[in-house]
Formats: sequence, structure tokens, C-alpha cells
Amino acid sequence: MSRVDTAERNQIWLVRIQFDSACHIQKLLPYRYENRPGELYERLGKGWKLIGYIYPEDKASGRITSVTREEESP
Repeated sequence: MSRVDTAERNQIWLVRIQFDSACHIQKLLPYRYENRPGELYERLGKGWKLIGYIYPEDKASGRITSVTREEESP
């Protein structure tokens, strides 16, 4: 999902499912009105894998923090 897709002003649903031409399916739980991070998942097999967070301070811009990068930080 792009920053336009994840920006707070574009979040009118509780859940957003999107897939691209390469058949990647992603699910966004924006938690727009809650003081907790939004969550971005990607469909893998028969389940969903958490791939990123949108922290409260980043909700307006839609900036996604990768779960991988977060796990690698000291």
C-alpha cells in the first residue's frame, strides 16, 4: 500500500483489503480513532503475516514502519 492508501484522511473503513497486479494481498487495520498503532498484514498461504505498523504519530501521513526493521533495532 502506498502512503496515499494509508494516510489517515483516506481511512473511512475499519479494515481495508487491497491487492495489486502481482497478486499480493494486504490488509490494513488503521485504528484511526484509537491511540495505538495501525497494523498492515500480507496474506501468506492461508494466514496473515504482520509486516508493518503505522504509529500514532505517523497516522496522518500514513508512514509505515516495517516489522523487520523494528525487530533489527537494538
